[in-house]
Amino acid sequence: MTESLLTDSAHVNGIDLAYVDKGSGDPVVLLHGFPDSHYLWRHQIDPLVEAGFRVIAPDLRGFGGSSKPQEVEAYDMRTIVNDVVALTQHLGIQRAHIVGHDWGAAIAWMYAFLMPRRVDHLAVFSVGHPGVFSTPSIEQRKASWYMLFYQFPGVSEQLLRRNGWRLFKEIMGTEGDYQRYPRELAKPGALTAALNWYRANRSPEAELRVERNFPPVLAPTLGVWSTGDQALLEEGMTGSVKFVKGPWRYERVEDASHWIPLDQPEIVTKLLLGFLGTEQAATVPTRRRRL
Repeated sequence: MTESLLTDSAHVNGIDLAYVDKGSGDPVVLLHGFPDSHYLWRHQIDPLVEAGFRVIAPDLRGFGGSSKPQEVEAYDMRTIVNDVVALTQHLGIQRAHIVGHDWGAAIAWMYAFLMPRRVDHLAVFSVGHPGVFSTPSIEQRKASWYMLFYQFPGVSEQLLRRNGWRLFKEIMGTEGDYQRYPRELAKPGALTAALNWYRANRSPEAELRVERNFPPVLAPTLGVWSTGDQALLEEGMTGSVKFVKGPWRYERVEDASHWIPLDQPEIVTKLLLGFLGTEQAATVPTRRRRL
């Protein structure tokens, strides 16, 4: 069975990004998280294309067929957002529906509030707005304990790989593409690249940064969380509403782990098809013209 749907690659923002580009019509950009690739969206790509959308699903930096820089600073969130901007510009896309899961959702949120004119609709799975996650509850800290474990360069890699990836397999359980992840992460530079997402953005020092005011999200926004998520609490998604100025819709999915697109593919596809293009965005403030 093939585990790649990639159609092309582009050199953008100083790295090579592999991606899927299928269909025509209004563009939809699908952003995966850890430790996935574009392949996370395999059940959604063709239905979206058949519904008349152009689907772009990149392997974000550090994953899949894309470049895997080994420096921690290469994985700063703004750098990765700029990857997505550069790729859409390369593909001639001015404005798109942005869909993200896990780290891809974090990138999608940031893309939406930093560049509102480039976002049509926003759909985020599992991960809420960074403004909520910047002050996590003790329950959320317990659930995301692994983020602290991933902070130790070299040590984390050795412990995760040891004894046939035993610890990594215990952390993952039987969720997501759990059988495929060790094969992908065993490729040269892949494990360090993947862990660097956490080191660059979720280190203890990151919490000491002065919190800035987030621009409001103007796009119609769909937030989706699943009751079987072991890593993220519902409060992260439901609390995101206060950062959204556009129309907000929340969906709670039953019988799904953190990997909603894989566990409930039909529901995810139905939610996306029923949401994208259906609501008007909040208008970007402009000065009123005199009559």
